[in-house]
Amino acid sequence: MKLWKGYRELVLPKTGRLALQLTEGEGFTYPLYFYIPSITRDERLLVYHRAAQGEVQLWRLELATGENCQLTHATWPDTQWRPWCTDAGRGVLDHRSVLNVVRDEAIYFDGPEVRAVNVFTLEDRHLFSLPPGREAYGQNCCTPSGRFFVYIHVPEGSMWGKPCHRAALESYDFETGKVERICTVDSAIFHVTAYDEDHLIVTHPADHPGMLLVDRRTGSICLLRDNDPGARGHPIHCHVTTQGITYEVPDIHAAGLYDPFTRARFEFPLAREMHYVHTGRDPEGKLWFFESSTSPERFDHHRIYYLRRLNEDGSGEWIDLTGDWPTFGAGQKAHFHPQLVLDRKWIMLTAGDERTGGNHIFLLDISDLPPTEGISRELLHPAGANDRVDVKLL
Repeated sequence: MKLWKGYRELVLPKTGRLALQLTEGEGFTYPLYFYIPSITRDERLLVYHRAAQGEVQLWRLELATGENCQLTHATWPDTQWRPWCTDAGRGVLDHRSVLNVVRDEAIYFDGPEVRAVNVFTLEDRHLFSLPPGREAYGQNCCTPSGRFFVYIHVPEGSMWGKPCHRAALESYDFETGKVERICTVDSAIFHVTAYDEDHLIVTHPADHPGMLLVDRRTGSICLLRDNDPGARGHPIHCHVTTQGITYEVPDIHAAGLYDPFTRARFEFPLAREMHYVHTGRDPEGKLWFFESSTSPERFDHHRIYYLRRLNEDGSGEWIDLTGDWPTFGAGQKAHFHPQLVLDRKWIMLTAGDERTGGNHIFLLDISDLPPTEGISRELLHPAGANDRVDVKLL
């Protein structure tokens, strides 16, 4: 994988690690989201949001040359994702776009109009329209084959945490152009990711945090983990990996690995110094790393912790990769949202650029880090009997 030699290089003062700044300028830039891909399958292009001068649009970055190009020219006046982010002005509905890595298309919402732009040719086309009185609400996905776009829409004005009747999970078939209803939930659910071609992980209903397993073909819904023997607390952020679902449980200050079909899980304690946590995304589920706020009260400074080894007694060898790194603004734009990318040699994150007072996209060099030791599918147990959360570290 080639990266342009003109990217700004930073040596992080507390850890000595190299970081490359991929995007710069006024305002904020950030990937699509950290549950789904933002880089094309051939690793040539990064698709990202640019929120500046009163609008938010999708752009692309040619990683090998540093060339940027605007992909969308949406005009919808109200793009804010409530209550989870701040207002970026007009344009694409913020945080709701998806990169179909099989078809090389970015799917985006210009209000109720759903469109797709080819990230290489820039050809833009209309896919379908949402029903009258409905709006796209959640962070969406494509299935692994690239055939289906799966998305969430709700009655206009709905918001997570308030009464919402019949939030809909639907799919669009790129081969036939057909839209199909999968299921409805009486809550403004806000994340859907594909576990495989036929199963979806949805988070989370407003009555409590948690994970739902939805069958795309039948619409059946199953609550994961919460009804399992011995389970305590509720997961928040979760990622689909080839090992299973990775997640954190703030209530018990733990992280875990889960198989949604066998309901087997393994959980272990997070480091004592970690506070508000986002589990980092490794599609292979082998490198365990976490974004953490630097205190329980402040969310404008963050670190990334890497778990080098988990011992049998639940203690861990934790390594601070970044030191204290500030972010600016608020909402989703102010989180690192770290994910492993580009031949597994870099962590992509959104962090602060003190020269402009905005946040931009960085790559953190982790090419020397081996996979985490001490965590594997062999530790999964249906009743969670192997969990290592009741240790003195907590």
